[in-house]
Amino acid sequence: MTQEIYISDWLEKDYKDVYNQLLKVLSEFGLTPKTLPYSKEVWCRDYMPIHIGEGKYVGFNFRPDYLWDDPKYHKYITQQELAIEDLNINISDNVDIVLDGGNYVRCGDKVVMTDKIFSENPNWRPLTLLCRLEEAFQAEIILLPWDMNEPFGHSDGMIAWLGNDRILLNNYHQLEKGKRKSLSTRIRKILNSQFEILEVEYEGTLSRDSWCYLNYLETDNAIILPALSMNHDEENDKVALKMFKNIFDNKVIRQVYAQPLIKHGGALHCATWIHYI
Repeated sequence: MTQEIYISDWLEKDYKDVYNQLLKVLSEFGLTPKTLPYSKEVWCRDYMPIHIGEGKYVGFNFRPDYLWDDPKYHKYITQQELAIEDLNINISDNVDIVLDGGNYVRCGDKVVMTDKIFSENPNWRPLTLLCRLEEAFQAEIILLPWDMNEPFGHSDGMIAWLGNDRILLNNYHQLEKGKRKSLSTRIRKILNSQFEILEVEYEGTLSRDSWCYLNYLETDNAIILPALSMNHDEENDKVALKMFKNIFDNKVIRQVYAQPLIKHGGALHCATWIHYI
């Protein structure tokens, strides 16, 4: 299948430095991102349909509580049907469930989500909700505990899929303090029975934003890694580049300055969406 990379038009409007670096890096691989003109904010991964394989997509209700619960944020809610109206997308199923694409990580025949899905859908019985999701995604659902310090409840900031039953787990054991130690333990207990876990670990003094590196963009040929510094020369950026080169020794690694996105809670994976044709 061919990949087409899409971005919101707000990336160019509000995050010009990120936009320029991303376009430059993608051009190295003969890629030019397309723009979603009807988006209301930059995080297109969240409101675009979810690819489940073989060019099939699942639609859903994009009405996350972090936008819906306060009327002043309603202007940022993108209508999914409007966002895709100019695209030739095969929607194989459309679920009457509130979720967003950031809380979906496909891992072979499984999908990893956080249990925030329950609080966002109180009108569904939990078991019925899970069965409906498994039917739509054609995959087993693996639920992780929601890190309440992260308001979005996204699983794509927690793990990434490496293939061959291997996942990459973010560096919780380095970032946790005191009672939060239990979160890493719980996540590992859930995932250990399903996958081989490779846990991210960085050397040196960690930035509080070191979580961002897991939020990378993966293309057919490259891993495009967020960077905290414009010239990618911040110590954390250099350490992360070295580590990801070891993990993805069969792919080219490039970095893109993403600090303006990171300070708003996301990075390159969140700000991109891939159309498979």
